[in-house]
Amino acid sequence: MAAQDRVEARRLKGFRDLLPGVAASKEKIIQIARQEAYLAGFQPIATPALEYADILVGSGGGETEKEVYKFQDHGERLVGLRFDLTVPFARFVAEHQNELAFPFKKFQVDEVWRGEKPQKGRYRQFCQADLDIVGADSVAADFEVISTLLRIIEGTVNQPFTMMLSHRAVISGLIKHFFPAFDTAGENSALIALDKLGKVGAEIVQNMLVQIPGGTEAGAKSFLQVISRKDAAGHSDLAAIGDVVASDAVAAGGIARLDELIALLSPVIPKSGKVLVDLSVARGLGYYTGVVFETTIDSLPGFGSVSSGGRYDQLLSRFTNRSLPGVGGSLGVDRVLGALEELQKIPTTAAAKVYVAIATEDAQTYGIQLALELRQSGIATDYALSAGKLGNQFKYADKNGCPLVVTVGSDELKAQQFSLKNMRTGMEEKGLAAAGLVRKIQVALQ
Repeated sequence: MAAQDRVEARRLKGFRDLLPGVAASKEKIIQIARQEAYLAGFQPIATPALEYADILVGSGGGETEKEVYKFQDHGERLVGLRFDLTVPFARFVAEHQNELAFPFKKFQVDEVWRGEKPQKGRYRQFCQADLDIVGADSVAADFEVISTLLRIIEGTVNQPFTMMLSHRAVISGLIKHFFPAFDTAGENSALIALDKLGKVGAEIVQNMLVQIPGGTEAGAKSFLQVISRKDAAGHSDLAAIGDVVASDAVAAGGIARLDELIALLSPVIPKSGKVLVDLSVARGLGYYTGVVFETTIDSLPGFGSVSSGGRYDQLLSRFTNRSLPGVGGSLGVDRVLGALEELQKIPTTAAAKVYVAIATEDAQTYGIQLALELRQSGIATDYALSAGKLGNQFKYADKNGCPLVVTVGSDELKAQQFSLKNMRTGMEEKGLAAAGLVRKIQVALQ
């Protein structure tokens, strides 16, 4: 190809490639999430990456709508790339409600797209693993989603973490108490402002609240003081908050629901995790109506949430007259991946456990047979695709992070033997009988 015809190899901003070690770690995260979800009876589904734009727009809240990738397709239809898996799931349920048994427990792993500002651990294309239950408005359904996610987080993060629980009805009750002049739009703006508290601090959020029509400095200051107050266990002070919203039956019911949920969760919280009630967690998405939650890794306080979700009892009403309350949660697969990268917990390669080096052409078939024998025993094995210098093959195995190298050549072929080199220690054994290959490798890998 002529030089003038070549195109510069470059990626779009906010998108990334995954090298083998990172890609393998991502697959492992997904595998753990899938295993835990299926163990709890969640069923897999799949939805399209593209939806009609009006399906997506208007359900996620003003800021999210700005991040949706929208364009006209070849049929001049206005379409958009999904920005999460929850809204397409609501559409899915409405279309297939006569084919589903309710309560319906769903699990889905897929890519989503948001045109937000790229930053560490945040990309414009990323993978989510979602759990949802529709058709059940109960603490048991909230518990089922959250407890399953706790097991997934424990298995994938493998680091101390904290899940923070909140309740939109309780927050709403506090907003109405301290800002009686707010209309619905004002309340939504207050929720979005509160959701930024952990990122920008109380002073900035207080100013944001004051600037909302109907906001006052005294109301904003008192609101943030109450919502940030903690009890001896580190939870938001629900007793004090309950006194403030005592006349609001919906908010009081939210407090009771949080108490009940904490009681259910307490015996199943992983040793590496904590679950705290924190009413400063608002979740900015407009479709949440009840319990909401976010999860952070303790050693990465500025990294942001790796898992979040909540109850969305009205979302499906956009698509159907049937009453189908829902609750769901998501593991940010790429968020967990980014956190593990930050903690340097990801291998640089996705290596096989064994590499079969082949010294001579006549031993090629013999080497392949040994590799296949190891694979049949469940041992990930690669082999030389052509015979050649062993020094180069050892370098290849080492660069790919392969811990063991089996070596064969003309002599090993005649004697039906092999040599074994441990790439970690440099020790090499020769004249090993091929009949004992699998057991020898199994022991060496322990």
